[in-house]
Amino acid sequence: MSKVKLGLPLEYKKLPEYFDAHNVCDDTDSKNSVIEKLLKAHKVRTVLDLTCGTGSQVFFLAKHGYSITGADFSPALLEIARGRASNEKIDVKFIDGDMRTLQVGDFDAVITIFNAVGHLTKTGFEKAIRNIHKNLKDGGLYVFDILNLEAMTDEAVSGLAMNTHKKIGDTQIHAIQCSSIDMNNGLLTSYDSCMIQKNADKPQSFNNKFSLQIYTANELKQMLERNGFETVGQYGMDGSKFVEGKTLNIITVARKKCI
Repeated sequence: MSKVKLGLPLEYKKLPEYFDAHNVCDDTDSKNSVIEKLLKAHKVRTVLDLTCGTGSQVFFLAKHGYSITGADFSPALLEIARGRASNEKIDVKFIDGDMRTLQVGDFDAVITIFNAVGHLTKTGFEKAIRNIHKNLKDGGLYVFDILNLEAMTDEAVSGLAMNTHKKIGDTQIHAIQCSSIDMNNGLLTSYDSCMIQKNADKPQSFNNKFSLQIYTANELKQMLERNGFETVGQYGMDGSKFVEGKTLNIITVARKKCI
């Protein structure tokens, strides 16, 4: 297989100021609540979010009493997160860094949420797992989610399509996304089209294509096992029991093995 360039979503590359408009929705807090319940069940107190973006999980967990540090490789998204922390007077540290290489300290848990690991190649993800291992205390948890390859039927992929319209201040945002699946290579490719209009100015149009590397539940377990983790549990994004071939998005909880 030739080397695949996965790419990044439009809001990472060109439109960071509209990141939240695309990624934060009505059920974001309910998804964050599932993450919090998993952490609470394992008595986690300190958390490193290695793919924090503008800080959705960071601020949610901080408000629930966790000591949390955010990190991301996008300076533009971190600038937004730091601005929000300042405005809301929330004492949270944000660090520029890549999940594959950044080493911050020893935490009870590391999280990478909302398909973040899908933007890495398989080799890159294994490198990230090994680095996450270094950022955890013995017995610490790694919690992440990724779309389930075994659930990617034609109907499921069609159901991922989005057609949204939002107004933020004086700006109208109309975004469309459709996807296709390469089952053999585990690649979900999305095609974005976005039109942005401020007031009655001439609209700006943006188009983008990117792919996510997705996995089966067993693939994830095997990758974790050979990089120093044991899988504690796998769930749906709503916290439900994982059902092979049906659960669309897998939340995996893995524990760092003590050497």
